[in-house]
Amino acid sequence: MVEDIEERLFNEMSKELLSNLGYQIIKEEHTVGKQKNVELCINFSSEKFLRPKFSPNGLTFVECDSNVIKSETILNKLADNIECANKNKSYIERLGSQIQGGIILNNTLRSQMREAVLKSANTKGFFWWDIHRIFFYAMKVFSHSILENWVSESKLGFVLTEQELTEQFESDHYYTTVLIGIRYSELSSKLEVYLAYFVDALIDSIELKKNTDTLHTEHVKKILDDAYTRMEQITKDYYPGSKKNMTIEIHSISGFTHDAEFKVKLYAKHYKNWEKLDIDQITIDEHTLFKYSVIPWEAVMDYAFTKQTGRHTAKISEIPSKLLEIESNFAEEFRLGIKNGDIKEPFTDEAFIVKENFSVCNVKTIFHADVQNIPIKQRLLIFSKTSVKTAKKEVVKEIIKNLKDDPNYNYTWIGVMSGAGFTAEEMEFVKSWDEHGIGLGFIDAVTKRLFVNLKTEEGKKINSMFLTECIS
Repeated sequence: MVEDIEERLFNEMSKELLSNLGYQIIKEEHTVGKQKNVELCINFSSEKFLRPKFSPNGLTFVECDSNVIKSETILNKLADNIECANKNKSYIERLGSQIQGGIILNNTLRSQMREAVLKSANTKGFFWWDIHRIFFYAMKVFSHSILENWVSESKLGFVLTEQELTEQFESDHYYTTVLIGIRYSELSSKLEVYLAYFVDALIDSIELKKNTDTLHTEHVKKILDDAYTRMEQITKDYYPGSKKNMTIEIHSISGFTHDAEFKVKLYAKHYKNWEKLDIDQITIDEHTLFKYSVIPWEAVMDYAFTKQTGRHTAKISEIPSKLLEIESNFAEEFRLGIKNGDIKEPFTDEAFIVKENFSVCNVKTIFHADVQNIPIKQRLLIFSKTSVKTAKKEVVKEIIKNLKDDPNYNYTWIGVMSGAGFTAEEMEFVKSWDEHGIGLGFIDAVTKRLFVNLKTEEGKKINSMFLTECIS
């Protein structure tokens, strides 16, 4: 009775794990042919995670067993089911493809496994997920959930979809991926980047039992190389002017050597020129390196699954749209400011009238308002830095030159809104801006700070107008 309950709970937990990893449960507890009972038929379809390399690519039959497997009965059953299914034309037509292989999920330790059974599974081409591997994959789901919650605490925050290591090391033995969380810290006024690496071993449990494939210092350095490359790209493409703190986690199914684990905090900080990328602090030590031995995984899996949302996960190619969304959302606060009467034109306190957005030099405004029923005709325009691509003087001056040719306005107030901050060059440009009739301000949509040249009348006026929405 107790064994039946344990088996049922393990089966349910296994389905939950597979589902949260990104596998679609195609069929469960069904028959193929005469009395061929199949526990699960799955197919990988996740947009958040990459398919585990230690698994078949395509439709897969799964068997779950919570007990120590002492015979090849479960292997023979799985092999028979796959053979029967692939010979069943109507079954394959319904699924749309043949069954590509099998996975066995087993709630036992490597030390309890019989090598003869494991060797037989390898011969048949089956993938054996023992308790160590199950916990490893569960922690990937858990880490994603934690990153989702972590970034949701900030006005700026998103998690990137799982990506492969830029350059895989020892690809015959390991498959390494990374989850990246990015958020803005209002307490430190810095960008915080969290990289969680997962080093899967593409070897069977027999080899893992021998502990000969633990990660060495050279492997950890390969991961540091990848982290530097990613931070270089993030800095160059999206956050060139932001100070950053970075944390690196490494999850290794095969563990670490003592030197790799305990000396990483000594060499990691000097291994790369992190300061060049404006990284003030790098956190990686024995407490952020995880090796998978005997750990009670059920409670962790349950916690991870209940925390998952997916609201902040995005592909790296989607970062510009995320930044544009941040900028557009803050621009809406200016719309409300005009509607509520908090933002008025600076000469006679007349109300602006919100207008439709339009394009200048092929760059569309994200906010447009004007006032023309007074002697001094004015307009207020806000552009997205993400759309402009840059806030450098050449681009902004081209837009301003085009706007100055319009005789319908005496004053034009221009804001450039950024969800990723501004470079030192851009800050120097806006703080030295001085041209009659044009007020220019750079607006940080995350920190809600306004940057203007307060030495000019135009700068003082745009500062006073925006003071209700920005903190200068």
